[in-house]
Amino acid sequence: MEWVTGTKLNQPQKIEAQGIDARHLIDVGVQCSLRQLLEHGFFHADPHPGNLLATPDGKLAYLDFGMMSEINLEQRYGLINAIVHIINREFEALAHDYVHLGFLTPDTDLEPIIPALGIVFDNALGASVAELNIQSIFDQLSDLMYEYPFRVPSYYALIVRSLLTMEGIAIGVDKNFKVLSAAYPYVAKRILTDPAPELRQSLKDLLFKEDSFRWNRLENLMKNARNNFDYDLGGSLDQALDYLFSERGELIRDRIAQELVNSIDAFGQTAWQGITAQFRVQMGWESNPQSIADLEANLGHIQRIWGLLQQTPGFDPFKLIAVVPPLLVKPETQALGQQVVNGLLQKALVRLIREFLLPELPATSSLTDSPVSSASIQTSAAGVG
Repeated sequence: MEWVTGTKLNQPQKIEAQGIDARHLIDVGVQCSLRQLLEHGFFHADPHPGNLLATPDGKLAYLDFGMMSEINLEQRYGLINAIVHIINREFEALAHDYVHLGFLTPDTDLEPIIPALGIVFDNALGASVAELNIQSIFDQLSDLMYEYPFRVPSYYALIVRSLLTMEGIAIGVDKNFKVLSAAYPYVAKRILTDPAPELRQSLKDLLFKEDSFRWNRLENLMKNARNNFDYDLGGSLDQALDYLFSERGELIRDRIAQELVNSIDAFGQTAWQGITAQFRVQMGWESNPQSIADLEANLGHIQRIWGLLQQTPGFDPFKLIAVVPPLLVKPETQALGQQVVNGLLQKALVRLIREFLLPELPATSSLTDSPVSSASIQTSAAGVG
């Protein structure tokens, strides 16, 4: 036992009178709660104003550890994934999160629950992450849990109590404060930097949809992660590269190869159309404005991501350059380069067949300039004869 001198967090005027930023201490409290909950799995379950003090030297002091609770590692990763899926409105994935977290049994029919979750969280989220409100989410979610066969794990009640209490204190200091909005930079950092397979899979699902790379998701994660005070850009890059060139990263390498093929091909088409514009007009050939738009969109994403990197604490372009030479000699890099070359050749061959050998075919023909297999090209070419 010890005596701690301080001012309760629900007395912001007294705190400010001591030259202490009460809003900053709220941020510290949110970060502490997140680390307790999602990193260590052992958290203070009763953070009411009497148990949180602003000390005279401007630090946050926790008191009274009589009510503590634990959650296991799998549940921690499940909560991180659930927050990501809520914010990105991926309600089918969220329904599966509830199964993994023990709220629903594996044999539960999720089909009617998924749209119900969509209604709850669409209403609670509002227009942006900045409007997230824990109280409204839990209120509407409680109604949903009575309607469907949810079961509430014992650890959940104490998490709700902890988060709602923290949000109540925060709103007392700043009426516009949103705990989940303040928490998302931490969650984004974990998604980008944590090497755990559960979160690597979550990052992959977040960034890739079918055959397209969701640049806006990457931008959003990077934009939020850089706002977390201990975000390690170098560590994030190292872990990303380790994963990318591991056996588990094979699917992502395939998707990256496809993105490179599409971008390089679009750039080539744009350049070629610029050079031959007058000739194409005389021949009556159409240009492909979509490829130009796709290229401009991808270049815009890359420019914004580079801008985010430059604004991130710890950014050093020389460190980025230093990682390139070792990557070039990796067999995975060479295989990636071969995939890109093969993809470009396939696109060029398909375009040659479509524009010169079969010009009468409409653009909606099965001969598109999307990546295709060698077998399909050979079959199509054989059909010409």
